[in-house]
Amino acid sequence: MLITSYITITLGLLATIILFFKMPKLNSGIDQAESDENLTVSIVIPARNEENNISNILQDLMNQHYQLKEIICVDDGSTDGTAEIIKEFSKNGKYKIKTIEVEKLPAGWKGKTWACQNGASVARGELLLFIDADVRLSKKSIELLVNRYLKKRQPISIQPYHTMKKGYEIFSLFFNMIQICSTGLSVFGKRKTQGFYGPLLLIKREVFNKYGGYEIVRNRVVEDYDLGKYLGSKGINIELLLGGEDISFRMYPESVKQLFEGWSKNFAIASLSMEWWLFLTIILWIGFLTLLPIEIINAIISGQGNTLILLASIYSLSILLIYRVASSIGSYTIYNCIFYPVYLLLFHFLYIYSVIGTYILKSTTWKGRKL
Repeated sequence: MLITSYITITLGLLATIILFFKMPKLNSGIDQAESDENLTVSIVIPARNEENNISNILQDLMNQHYQLKEIICVDDGSTDGTAEIIKEFSKNGKYKIKTIEVEKLPAGWKGKTWACQNGASVARGELLLFIDADVRLSKKSIELLVNRYLKKRQPISIQPYHTMKKGYEIFSLFFNMIQICSTGLSVFGKRKTQGFYGPLLLIKREVFNKYGGYEIVRNRVVEDYDLGKYLGSKGINIELLLGGEDISFRMYPESVKQLFEGWSKNFAIASLSMEWWLFLTIILWIGFLTLLPIEIINAIISGQGNTLILLASIYSLSILLIYRVASSIGSYTIYNCIFYPVYLLLFHFLYIYSVIGTYILKSTTWKGRKL
């Protein structure tokens, strides 16, 4: 094995430890509010063709222990049964739901940014909670979020636990892992995180309005990440957490095509938005994981017994390190981690596809819209 391979593998192991040192979750360390304040919460749900998801999140909200100020659903030009489901819940649920219909996007706006901005414009709660329609909540989720907010009084964004039921969904493994570390959430050492996660954001309405809300990122594809970076540049501290057992989602339950579209629509842009040293560390980590199985095959073919034993040991350690992270962020098994090269290969393919679609063809699609 070449000396450069030894160096790459050694640095790659170090990069793994640095990138995924900590895994803070919503329900860790805070169970009681820091004060007796009862802050009012407005829920804003942007929804475009979410008939398979919207009833679940609305039912979860109806079941919350924490009393909500209001639920606002923004129907972003849905062509399925989303609007009808929302109306049914509004009639029979615990809360009457405010519905805003958005049919045409103004010039320069993306669908989600416009939907969220419209929802926030009519909200009356002290806190705004933006939730994607595919998110699932335990009965104490809102209570935990408010209690967490009362401790530090800063915006909170959650990356939900990724629940998977179909085999192809496991191909999200490396995308999920990079999503976590790209914000600095899991990175070694005390440092400011950057960006928001897309599925859930809790922010004081006064702060949201003061800085213009989503208008500042109205034409961005990775709007939540960019909004978090913008607020951070204005001195607003941000808390990022994993959803753990209380906040989860299924990202792409419908088809492999949906998974391809979902990850390719923004991953190339997002990767170039993170801090340069973090981007290089992730490249080193991915390079190490790519090189390792190749060197193992080379050692088998060339009959290098001692090298094979060393590499096999490193591979086993890598599996355990991947599993530690994967089991915290989604329903991945140890077997998924053993066969990680399969999922890593698809990651390489989808990333290249995302770069081509974003920077060469300049056209990606999501839910029937060109982005």
